[in-house]
Amino acid sequence: MESHEGARKESRLRDMLLTLESRVVNLEESIGDMRDMLEMVEGHIDELDSMKEQIRDFVLDYLNSTKEKLMGRDDAFEAIVIALKKEIPELNGSSRFTILL
Repeated sequence: MESHEGARKESRLRDMLLTLESRVVNLEESIGDMRDMLEMVEGHIDELDSMKEQIRDFVLDYLNSTKEKLMGRDDAFEAIVIALKKEIPELNGSSRFTILL
């Protein structure tokens, strides 16, 4: 009787060991899948970092270009204002002359 119980106990232990081994295999597969996923995510992060740098460089170039254009326009407007300021006394003088006539 004891031999029968010992065999049953041994059988249960063997079943538990097989179940445990199966779970370990599943866990190892899951870990492998997670490592693959992590590598893929890290690759995408690297791509995004590269894109971020490219976008930053593009925006900085665009802003610098816009700044230069606006500075050119500012210089042109300043020249126009200076020219108009010079004409104001001339125009005021000629209007007085016309009014006097």
